[in-house]
Amino acid sequence: MKSTENLQAVLEYLPQSVRNDLKAMSENKLSQIQEIRLRCNRPAGIVIQNQEIPVNQHILTNDEVMRSFQAVCSYSVYSYEQELLEGYITIKGGCRVGICGTAVRNGQKMQSLKYISSLNFRIAGELIDIAEKLWNQVTGSVLVTGTVASGKTTYLRDLCRIAGNQHRVALVDERGELAAVQRGKPLHDVGRMTDILDGYPRDTGILTALRVLNPEYIICDEISTPEDVQAILQAAGCGVRFIASCHASSPEAVYSRQVIRPLLDQKIFQYLVFLEHNTIRTVRRLANA
Repeated sequence: MKSTENLQAVLEYLPQSVRNDLKAMSENKLSQIQEIRLRCNRPAGIVIQNQEIPVNQHILTNDEVMRSFQAVCSYSVYSYEQELLEGYITIKGGCRVGICGTAVRNGQKMQSLKYISSLNFRIAGELIDIAEKLWNQVTGSVLVTGTVASGKTTYLRDLCRIAGNQHRVALVDERGELAAVQRGKPLHDVGRMTDILDGYPRDTGILTALRVLNPEYIICDEISTPEDVQAILQAAGCGVRFIASCHASSPEAVYSRQVIRPLLDQKIFQYLVFLEHNTIRTVRRLANA
C-alpha cells in the first residue's frame, strides 16, 4: 500500500469539509502529505516537509473532531481503552492516529481519556528500494535512529522487505505500523520469508520468535524499555541478528540514552544509521559482524 493509497483510506475518518478540500488538491501535493491534524476550534492542518499549513479557513467544531475520533475507534471507544492510554490508535494501512484530550487519573495512574481535543493522522509511507543501498553496505545487526518523522519506520519496513526475501525474518510489529496486518494479511510488502507477530508487546514478541520461529533476523521498532533490551540481549546471545529503531536527536545522543546503552556496550549492533527527512545522514560502524 503506497502513501497515496493510505491517504485515501484516511479520508473516510475526516470531517467532510477537510475531505472535500483534500480531494481537490493535486496528486503531487497529496503524495507529499506526512500528517493531517484536526484540532477543536481551529482549522485543520496538513504537514508537508515538516511544515504545517492550514487546509482551509473552516473552524472545526468539537462535534466534528469527536465524530472523527469515533470513526477511528470503529464507533466502539471502549474496545480501544488500552490504545487510548498509549495515546494512539493504528488504523488502515498502518497509519497511526495520535489522540489528545483530558486525562482521567487515579492518583498518578492514568485510567482513561475524555474530552478529545485533537487528532494527528500520520500517513504511513511505503517506499520500495529506499533501503537497498544501505542493505548492500551493512553486514550484521543494524540500529536505525532519528527524530520523530525522520523516516525510521519507512526505512525499517523496506529493510524488512529486503531481508525477508533473503532470510528467515520475524517481524515484531507491536503498533501494526510496519506490516499493517488486516485479518492476518499484511498490506505492506515485508518479505516472502517474514513471519509477523502483529500486536505483540515487543519483549514478548522477541522471546516468542526466539522460541518458535528460528529466525535469522528479528525486526522491531522503537526500542524503549528495559524489558525490550533484556529480550534483545537474550535473543542476540542465541545468534539472532537484529534490525531495530530508536529515537535520537543525533548519532551521539544514542549513547546518552540509558535504556539503549547496554545494547551498545554489549556490541549487539554492528551499525548505527542516523536519518533526517527520509535521508541517511550517517552510517557508523560499531563492531565487527
